[in-house]
Amino acid sequence: MGRVAVYIDGANLFFTQRHLGWQIDFSRLMAFFVSAYASVQANYYVPASEPVSDENVAFTRVLTAHGYRITSKPVKKIVNKETGVIVMKGNLDVELVVDALSAVDQYDTFILFSGDSDFLPLLRALKAKGKEVLVYSTQGLSARELLVEPGITYCDLALLKERIEQPRPGDPQRVDGLAAGHDPLFSLPLPDVGTIFTGSVLKVQPYGIFLSNPYHVKCLLPLGFLGISRHIADLTAIVRMNDVFDVVVFHVNSARDPAEITVKLADKKMTEVLTSRIEGSV
Repeated sequence: MGRVAVYIDGANLFFTQRHLGWQIDFSRLMAFFVSAYASVQANYYVPASEPVSDENVAFTRVLTAHGYRITSKPVKKIVNKETGVIVMKGNLDVELVVDALSAVDQYDTFILFSGDSDFLPLLRALKAKGKEVLVYSTQGLSARELLVEPGITYCDLALLKERIEQPRPGDPQRVDGLAAGHDPLFSLPLPDVGTIFTGSVLKVQPYGIFLSNPYHVKCLLPLGFLGISRHIADLTAIVRMNDVFDVVVFHVNSARDPAEITVKLADKKMTEVLTSRIEGSV
């Protein structure tokens, strides 16, 4: 399990989902990669339109809460002086390429969500640097150049439907942070203090662990709430990205946007596991 960087061309993925006929649940998508790699960096590139709709606000909140870094820029209106035709332009391909090359030392595997052949020079450059390169798109919207390029692993999103599809309103929901199967606009309300749920690791900091959750909010499990009496010199050394935590809500801060919740570990077995890892590292 190595380090993966996921780069999502949001505009391209919009049409991909329309072609597939179903929507991606981005919390489930994050859980999918977390289960396969030791660390996950997820980057989402999308043009910003005005005015900002409630749906876009909710979608941004979902992405941020589940560990995606969003890069956006305003859509430009370009008027053809000869015809008077207005063309909307909001391409972020250059930003994606620059970011991917600037962070090349931070990942082992590069995953591109786009079927656009314009990214082929980037993919070739990353292969030349020894990176594993994968492309996620679907048949019918993927450039032939990407399909036949040597050294690129092509993954059809249609085959991942059961793993990452966003259930429609009214479908059965899994109330857990590993695969929170609900539409962003139909998110669960903020939890009460004392609510118990399961979350997977999104990021580990010296002061605590950020967890996925079914409420689409920032969720922190602080170092002091792990139930461990021994000194922890490096939390990142004992927490694995594929760890799963049963936690209980300790505090809810609804004044922040997105809202934030603080949780305590509710699983004694996980406390014992973490303690044993500390002892093994001594």
